[in-house]
Amino acid sequence: MQLSDAIATLPECIRRHVIQKSIAPAETILLKGSEVSHVYILLQGFVRVSNDFINGHRYSFAEFGPPSLIGEVEILAGQSRSAATVEAITACRILSLPAETFLNWLRGDVELALLMARLVAAKFYPTSNNNGTIKFIPALQKMESYLLQIYGSSASGSTKFILHKGRQQIADEIGTSIKTVNRCANELKAAGFITLLHGKITINPAQRQKLYEAVTTLSQK
Repeated sequence: MQLSDAIATLPECIRRHVIQKSIAPAETILLKGSEVSHVYILLQGFVRVSNDFINGHRYSFAEFGPPSLIGEVEILAGQSRSAATVEAITACRILSLPAETFLNWLRGDVELALLMARLVAAKFYPTSNNNGTIKFIPALQKMESYLLQIYGSSASGSTKFILHKGRQQIADEIGTSIKTVNRCANELKAAGFITLLHGKITINPAQRQKLYEAVTTLSQK
């Protein structure tokens, strides 16, 4: 069973409690620390999951699209407050289920319960796998690894790559501040690892190779 199959075959006793909602870009679906009384099924659009820390930094640690669940971890863990903030990146369409309705849905379908277990495990595995390397390495190394990853996932191939992300988004995604991102960008520019073009970070193939060698050398220490 896939989540799309489960959505398509919602029992009538569950369906009558479901409300469909439209979410605008940048609108918050769940706010960290807020009460979680519903589970949401993302049918359309993309969302970002982030956490704010005491030092004022925001760390965006996941982005995902449909079909997927929001708020299910807290409900299954028996927690009443959201562990993270979930906000829409694009216009989204979601289904809203009261928490008890969601639990009743699981109680009535063993195969669905197993599917939920797999989905939750798949959601947390990458975070658990990367936590040790992401949280405790210096900011400059985070920035180098981040840029190398972004370059590798782009379609630039052997051409120059331009990072069309604002400094705040970069800071959120590596868990640091704009000030630190600017400092790292200037250090990488001075070292010849990147070029700044009208404030945008650009990387050519030769610079990408230098980034790769730097990250590889550090990972072997």
